[in-house]
Amino acid sequence: MAGCATAPTEDRARILDIPLASTYSDIAFTMTTASRQDMACDENTNCPTPDSDAATRFARQVQRVAAALQAGAQQLYPDLAQRVPDLDDGRFDVYVVAGDEPGSASCASGRIALNAALGAWHPYDAWLAFVIAREMGHVIARHHEENSAAGITTSVIMNILIPGSSLLKNALSAGGSRIAAASKRGVQALEADAIALALLKEAGFGLRDVAVALLIAPALPDDDAWSINFRKSSTHLLAEARAAEFAVASVMRAAQVRRKPAQHPGFAVESN
Repeated sequence: MAGCATAPTEDRARILDIPLASTYSDIAFTMTTASRQDMACDENTNCPTPDSDAATRFARQVQRVAAALQAGAQQLYPDLAQRVPDLDDGRFDVYVVAGDEPGSASCASGRIALNAALGAWHPYDAWLAFVIAREMGHVIARHHEENSAAGITTSVIMNILIPGSSLLKNALSAGGSRIAAASKRGVQALEADAIALALLKEAGFGLRDVAVALLIAPALPDDDAWSINFRKSSTHLLAEARAAEFAVASVMRAAQVRRKPAQHPGFAVESN
């Protein structure tokens, strides 16, 4: 297809650079995400202060944690602006939106929205960093463009195979797009998790600290897609943390064995 390019991610080829793919992603994000919470308090003396208003405290916490992850992303990917062309000057825009259920979302241009309900849990920075880093991982891996490109490609194919306008064509196109997105959801989650782990480490969030924050966080609901996916990502991170601790313990045991003085087999140690 003219105007398309493939990009390898975790040894798989993807169609990304289809015209309007990123625009399609941004439009879908805008239509399905609540409005940004107003944080224009600098010139408003009646605005609640961070010490007196929980929502304001959470929004400030989000900005602080996001800034640390942004710095980590720029260290990890010096070519971030070129790697993700739709990022505005290589920077993410992370903010809080109205929402009574836990959740987060992102789009190709680097906008990341966190539902205000997350603030009700008074999350630790390490837990919040993992939430944001997962969304940054999807943006850096360009998953939103990949999914949009799949939808656009499916629509083009349907127009070729079934000319004109019909309910059947629309149904097949929508169904094909959903199937294509669902088939990649698992591998995309793994890719985003891997990028998130690298971002957390680069930003100074210890893997053990994040793991502890995940373990002591409130239980997530069982009936919504975001919570289910986040729980799976948490399981991946906890497994990485356990593997890292096991590796450290193995190295320490080996070091202790090397430091232990060897006894000559022909002599016994006398006791007084």
